[in-house]
Amino acid sequence: MKHEGRETKSTLKHDDDRTSLPHDQSVFFFYETVTLSCAVPGSFSSWTVKRNTSTKSSVSCETWGQFNGSSCTIKGVYPSDSGVYWCESDSGECSNTINIRVATGVILQGPAVPLTEGDSVTLNCSYKEKYAKESTSSFSAAFYRNGTFIEKMPEGRLRLIHVSKENEGIYKCEHPEKGQSPEIWLEVRENNIPVTTPYPDPDPTPPIALPKLLSTILLFILYTCIFILAVYTYRKWAQARAEAKRKWRDHL
Repeated sequence: MKHEGRETKSTLKHDDDRTSLPHDQSVFFFYETVTLSCAVPGSFSSWTVKRNTSTKSSVSCETWGQFNGSSCTIKGVYPSDSGVYWCESDSGECSNTINIRVATGVILQGPAVPLTEGDSVTLNCSYKEKYAKESTSSFSAAFYRNGTFIEKMPEGRLRLIHVSKENEGIYKCEHPEKGQSPEIWLEVRENNIPVTTPYPDPDPTPPIALPKLLSTILLFILYTCIFILAVYTYRKWAQARAEAKRKWRDHL
């Protein structure tokens, strides 16, 4: 990473999602140029960047950086620029905050904001001498979480895929010759998206027991026979009656 001609840009987020937020870096090398922006759609004139450091609190950009619209640029950061930064409007509305740390030597670059379960992130172990122009990650870096060794990566980068609460903790990295980085805190928040549970299928109609089925069939046959017998008897009776009437007429 160069300290000349290269700028690191970060944005701050307001709670109503009118802004966007830095998510890839919270630690910077000496003399880097860092730009913080309050990315509010529409007019930016009522928003400014403020910070708390170890020496001063709630100080606006005009006293420690170059203010331009809704952005604030620090040309060449020092350890005294380490602190908490946020956006604030004229009416007192505030964004969430980000922590920025300035260091030299070995640093571990990680997200400046909490991750959500399922996110993926790359932790980058870099080294830079105090007055060097460029940083490097081309070395075999050892990574630790909560003081326990995780693994050694040849390119100085640790990729965490689909993080969970188990990945939350304090991370640091180690250069094979230049020592360890300052620790960073990696926070993982629960994913509160509700899980839709499908309704269970209704129970199928229970099968009819065989004895009950046989009884039903037999009853149907019995009633059918009775009906046929009744019809046959009625027709015989009707025919006999008609025959009797005919004979009676003939007798007369």
